[in-house]
Amino acid sequence: MDLIYEGGIANMNYSISNNAEYGEYVTGPEVINEQSRAAMRNALKRIQNGDYAKMFILEGRTGYPSMTARRRNTADHQIEVVGAQLRAMMPWIAKNKLVDQTRN
Repeated sequence: MDLIYEGGIANMNYSISNNAEYGEYVTGPEVINEQSRAAMRNALKRIQNGDYAKMFILEGRTGYPSMTARRRNTADHQIEVVGAQLRAMMPWIAKNKLVDQTRN
């Protein structure tokens, strides 16, 4: 988003790999289509009419059961497990962490 903010989509495309840019062109229309636009309109409607806020407040009042389960499922997902193993082999990543989860 920062690249788009700074100089538009062309700036972002200049800054990413050719592979990523090509993927934008051939896959983007499959992902961003009328069905995804309808889903986004529905999400905006829930935000505007207060339904999302009500759902989130209820989730918080009950101790975030859905969010906690989703976090657990995400952490257990194979891409997270393998990703952690790969990152452990790259010590330079740990040196430059943006997020310190030990503080939470």
